Amino acid sequence: MNNPTLPKIFIFSEKIDSDYLFSLYADDFDYMEEVFAVTLQHFDQDLEAIEMAWASRDIPELKKAVHKIKPAFGFVGLTDVQQSCKEFEDECQQCADAGELKTSYKQIVATLAESKSLLEIEHRRLKEFNATPL
Repeated sequence: MNNPTLPKIFIFSEKIDSDYLFSLYADDFDYMEEVFAVTLQHFDQDLEAIEMAWASRDIPELKKAVHKIKPAFGFVGLTDVQQSCKEFEDECQQCADAGELKTSYKQIVATLAESKSLLEIEHRRLKEFNATPL
């Protein structure tokens, strides 16, 4: 009897928009692993730029730093985080005094830290998944 080869499926965390990821990468899990790795590789440097801009109360630079990291979250299926970055950027655009951003800044930095942890877990899981034969 012929058994067709079943596709190898990876189940992402519920916090990741897997439908969006599959629309970008289909079932190219090796490429997804690479995208997660590159995102993590640049994450700390991008977060540091955000923190430095905040420390100097440079709102235009803060907006620029958040704008730079924002697309990475789409590439890894964290579309909610990408939207949070967009909303923070919009707040920066409307704000003249960094003090007005304090609560939003704390929230976005916490969201980014949580996202990094999730990305590390999902990247490790993808690596294990890709290393496992069918």
